[in-house]
Amino acid sequence: MLCKVYCACCNGLEVTTVTVEVSVTDGIQFHLVGLPDSAVKESQQRIESALFSNGFRFPGKRITINLAPANIKKEGSSFDVPLAIGILCASGQLDENVALRLKDFIILGELALDGNFIILGELALDGTLREIPGALPIIIHAMEQGFKACILPSSSAMEGAEIDGITIFAAESFRDVIGILKSPEEASDLIVTPQSIGQVEEDDGGEDRQNYDFSQVRGQFQAKRAMEIAASGGHNIILSGSPGSGKTFLAKCLRGILPPMSKEEAIQTSNIYSVAGLLASESGKEHHRGGLLRNRPFRSPHHTITVPALIGGGSKGLPGEISLAHNGVLFADEFAEYDRRSIEVLRQPLEDGVVQISRVMGKHFYPARFMLVAAMNPCPCGHLYDGSGKCKCSSSAIIKYRSKISGPVMDRIDIHVLVRPVKANELIFPSQGREETSSVIAERVKKARDIQMERYLKNGESFFTNAAITPSKIATYCRLKYQDRLLLEALVRKQGISARGYTRILKIARTIADLEQSETIAEKHIAEAASLRCPDKNEMMQ
Repeated sequence: MLCKVYCACCNGLEVTTVTVEVSVTDGIQFHLVGLPDSAVKESQQRIESALFSNGFRFPGKRITINLAPANIKKEGSSFDVPLAIGILCASGQLDENVALRLKDFIILGELALDGNFIILGELALDGTLREIPGALPIIIHAMEQGFKACILPSSSAMEGAEIDGITIFAAESFRDVIGILKSPEEASDLIVTPQSIGQVEEDDGGEDRQNYDFSQVRGQFQAKRAMEIAASGGHNIILSGSPGSGKTFLAKCLRGILPPMSKEEAIQTSNIYSVAGLLASESGKEHHRGGLLRNRPFRSPHHTITVPALIGGGSKGLPGEISLAHNGVLFADEFAEYDRRSIEVLRQPLEDGVVQISRVMGKHFYPARFMLVAAMNPCPCGHLYDGSGKCKCSSSAIIKYRSKISGPVMDRIDIHVLVRPVKANELIFPSQGREETSSVIAERVKKARDIQMERYLKNGESFFTNAAITPSKIATYCRLKYQDRLLLEALVRKQGISARGYTRILKIARTIADLEQSETIAEKHIAEAASLRCPDKNEMMQ
């Protein structure tokens, strides 16, 4: 007897429907074909124990299983449940109703998926189901392909609680899967709904955010203004200053002023975490049991990180830190201490917002539209600009230190801020009423982000922030008056600004205008944007 069960596999973020074809005939052999890896091949032992524990038998016959399409490698243990269901159905251990629900219909050569299930899950020896990676993109794929329902392990099923257009069943055990297939109507208590994850409460910032508030930063008004502009437009920013001037603290305060992600942004980022097997642990930090991530990611890899860990890769082509920071922040503390190769591989993702990982079995594309926040010392000892006279670094040592970060990388960082040491009177006698809290700044940032979101969605754009404006759209969204063009011409000529730097200034000016809720870019917006781009030459702007 031949039976077909549908499941799916992820290659990066690309999902492919996999048809498990099971044939049970006379003989005593077990064949599993279709490019399975070791974890899939080992499923026979797990399935045999799980079936026995739940009152079924592993047929002592010739079992041939094909995972189609056979040209795509199948990895992981998530095929256990569909394989087990296929074996039971093909060996006649399931009733006709279950077999009918799994049956496929061929209409004009195309597969009609009406009434079929996508089934996935890893089996424990006692038949309980363990979570699987990539559940969210698989659920979205199933919905887009016309499948009516998914049966997944409970913790994995929760990832799709906020996805509309498909029924998701959360199964704790193999017995639950059989019950759902026998009578989906009677398994309504296993259907995942938005209520299943509990109410998504307003984020209070968490302990980490509460410990880093802009009100605790003494002085540094220019740096705080730069951080607000960067957060409002999603601009890359680098903070350079002496040790103890507050660079790291300023960067960590950034989390408290970033607005929550929109649903579309949340789906994009959650897809990446799901493929990496991190969504359940990350959503556990939220105020609900699962579902989409709401807070923007803030990734802070150590400077000893390897290139594959940063960009992504490995034997399975998993996403790296830059993709895990998608729609959020990648904080690179002690930027000049990173390996030069690790810094240089950021060039293309910073420009394109996507990273391509090539492996023997194919290519994986991951989105990587992150906001780079870098912090570094101006020289090896760090005291070059603090006025203390402590710096004894030679010119050659300073040049060698700074050369670790190439010109092309620096050119892709929108905002450059020189963070000077806090003055003694500001540190010991803080100004009352001048230190704004993160919540106050966050309100302004949210209004600016909302303006951008509305502007770009209204025009059908694929980006959401000013920093992501494509070159072809610069003239559309960053229009200038004639006199403003003259100002920019003088800036470009006198300061040697590149073509990329010119567009970066326009994008920053657009963000400053949005913060002031101005539809047009004014001369003062350009002047401030240029001062943030070229901090060492502010004099010409005054």
